[in-house]
Amino acid sequence: MNLFSNISRRTFLRNGTHALTLPFLASLLPAGSRTFAEQSLASVAPKRLLWMTMGHGHMEDHFYPTDTGQFSKISLPPGWDPLKKNLNHFTMISNFSNRENKQPHEGSEAVLTCANVVGFPGRARHNSISCDQIAAAQLGNKTRYQSLQLNCIREDADNGHGGIAISYRQDGSAMPGHDSPLEVYFKVFGGNVGKKELLETLKQRRSIFDILEFENSSTRRILGRADREKLEEYTTSIRDVELALSREESWLDVPYPKANLPKPPEDLQGEPEIQAMFKMIIAAWQTDATRVISYRMPDAGLLKSMGISSTPHTLSHYGSNASLHKLNLQRTKKWMQLYSGFIDRLRSSSDPLDPNGGTLFDNSLIYNGGGLRTGHRNTNVPCLITGGGFQGLTHGQHRAASKENTPLANLWTTMLQDAGVETNGFADADGTASSIWA
Repeated sequence: MNLFSNISRRTFLRNGTHALTLPFLASLLPAGSRTFAEQSLASVAPKRLLWMTMGHGHMEDHFYPTDTGQFSKISLPPGWDPLKKNLNHFTMISNFSNRENKQPHEGSEAVLTCANVVGFPGRARHNSISCDQIAAAQLGNKTRYQSLQLNCIREDADNGHGGIAISYRQDGSAMPGHDSPLEVYFKVFGGNVGKKELLETLKQRRSIFDILEFENSSTRRILGRADREKLEEYTTSIRDVELALSREESWLDVPYPKANLPKPPEDLQGEPEIQAMFKMIIAAWQTDATRVISYRMPDAGLLKSMGISSTPHTLSHYGSNASLHKLNLQRTKKWMQLYSGFIDRLRSSSDPLDPNGGTLFDNSLIYNGGGLRTGHRNTNVPCLITGGGFQGLTHGQHRAASKENTPLANLWTTMLQDAGVETNGFADADGTASSIWA
């Protein structure tokens, strides 16, 4: 049976032509040298990186253990009940803070940049490059996509923690992404569109690009300074589109992998959407479509699918309201249930590029948390890590940095270095997180 038999050419082209405006280096190899079979001959399995954030934090009594040490020897918070079967497969870290973020309602916007988005001289609002894009520039040269950004829908963004994206370019502009598992499915597996049609689509997109570039250069001469700065950000996006088009052309001769799972429905929301995205992350890694993924998870959508009418913003200001306490506990347990299920998927998914027969869990470094604690605080932010890619780390413990407000960027530095990215530090890092478990 043709998996794409119910997909019109128009639908595929619409979804398949969302440009991934990825930072791109000059190390593009000829397409034929990047075949999946050739990659699988590597003696060491590649590392995969994933950052997941659900925006607002959890109610302290439901999420934060009061003691450090092995999970089996300390008292665990009630929100962790769904996680108990996987206690040996993740680590919690306390005392990390997103110190440079001075905008308490924008935790998601700054979680991977560790930037003060309202503190750039001469700009009312600006960001900097996110750590996943640092990784993508070095780890993405052998994959079809340097990185994938999984975003949430606009409805989920307008709940007090800023934006649908968590990935940002060098110039601080937001990376485009995919808010639908179906879009990610098309990115990973392609569709019933031949090379000739793909070439024609790329030509059409290049024509649009040429028009935009011409209008940009023509308009620049009559603009004031502020408008020229805005146009420069737009120009950067256009340049990225051009690089993305070149990258897509270089991969035309590399066939998409055969789909090993049915395409997800088009209008998933909440828990079904998150479960489908988890499946697509596994698929993207098993097919080596990319090794770097960021996922801004739909917190408001999850609550709606649970039958809870309160927004994440409302729940974050719980105070002494007993009914909000109860809803917060339900929400935390649901997130922990989803997290535990994702760990199960990773541990049961073979890694085709591991010569030693390992799993995706063995070769991944995964963060799950957010840039805010409840009440819009950016201190001691939620921080769970899993995967076997962290060097020297034995999971199954609650660990704490020795100093309060240790830069969250220390963890990003460790994840980058352990994955093989050449960097001495990221953002405001003053060390690495690995010192906590050394």
